[in-house]
Amino acid sequence: MSRHRDASWRWPAVEAWRDLRGGVGNPALWAVVLAAILVLCGGADAIAVRQLADTAWTYRESGGDVLTVSAPRGIRGRDCAALTSIPGVDGAVAMRGADVVTPVALPDAPYMAYEVTDGVRDVVDVDGRDGFVIAAKVGEQLGVGVGDDLVTADGARHTVTGTFDWPGDGRLPQYATAVFLSVPVSEMDAMFDSCWVCAWPMTSAVRDALYATVSESASGGGGIAGLGAPVPTPSRLNPLLPGNPPDAASYRGRITRFAVVPALLLAAMAGAGSVLQRRVELAMLRQFGASRPQVAEKMLAVALGWSLPAALGVLGVLAAVLAPAARSVPDALALCADGPLRVVAAGLAGAYLGVVAASCAMSPRALPRLVRMR
Repeated sequence: MSRHRDASWRWPAVEAWRDLRGGVGNPALWAVVLAAILVLCGGADAIAVRQLADTAWTYRESGGDVLTVSAPRGIRGRDCAALTSIPGVDGAVAMRGADVVTPVALPDAPYMAYEVTDGVRDVVDVDGRDGFVIAAKVGEQLGVGVGDDLVTADGARHTVTGTFDWPGDGRLPQYATAVFLSVPVSEMDAMFDSCWVCAWPMTSAVRDALYATVSESASGGGGIAGLGAPVPTPSRLNPLLPGNPPDAASYRGRITRFAVVPALLLAAMAGAGSVLQRRVELAMLRQFGASRPQVAEKMLAVALGWSLPAALGVLGVLAAVLAPAARSVPDALALCADGPLRVVAAGLAGAYLGVVAASCAMSPRALPRLVRMR
């Protein structure tokens, strides 16, 4: 029996290519095994992240991203508007009561009206622009929409500049049939009754800044003038929302974050299994003079052929699962890098470690025993 005398690194790669083309060693089977491991481990983490994101989104859609603080004639409009300079704040609006709006069409059913500073469209999601904004329910009752005129009992004609929805999900009901009247910029230094801020995530910094908009006299800090008066505190627009939404701590503390560990271990077992099924052939290669590194190179090249397609396919599936949880492309990339990419990378590393370890364990002295076993 002649001995293998080619010490180059080229022939293992050529042999690996031939094996892949001929389906030697069931590469498709091992690709499916690895894909199943990555789907189970990565999918568990992706689903956990998606559930956190969906819960947070539902919380936000129910008004959980809006905090209010009330202090009759105790909030300067400009101070409230300044909250928009805080990172994460989408909008802020100061508000105070105004004379009711009585439409000619329904003289016995006046609507509550509120004077607001510029920016109400960023807080209550107005369809249109600031100016004369009515609740969608008011528009339905009067048969008017954006661009239509609404004539009031005093003979004034107002053009509806926007409408807003107010779901009955627990948020303060008095605004379900309200009218928001924008005040001129010259009124920014006037005093208002409340300040609303829309922010996500709703951090303690936003809450503290909202409380700081209340003047000292209104907050009880004005000495005797504040005695006996309740201290204004920020509250949710929807008081029926339970607890707090998932936050960064919930994301970092998820147990599925450690899915990389089982992915690495199971993939290592799969990689070793793909080598051990060919132990007679590989022991024969060693008997013919192939070195451990050459055998490892060949089997690693074969593993690359069946593992990379499986990994890329799983990565695409997991990224699609997480995509709806992202608000932007950078968010999607960050989620993918911190979840599916970590699991897939761990799985590939485990598979290659298993392949190399099993390949290096092949000994020509084991050939007689392996042949007898077969």
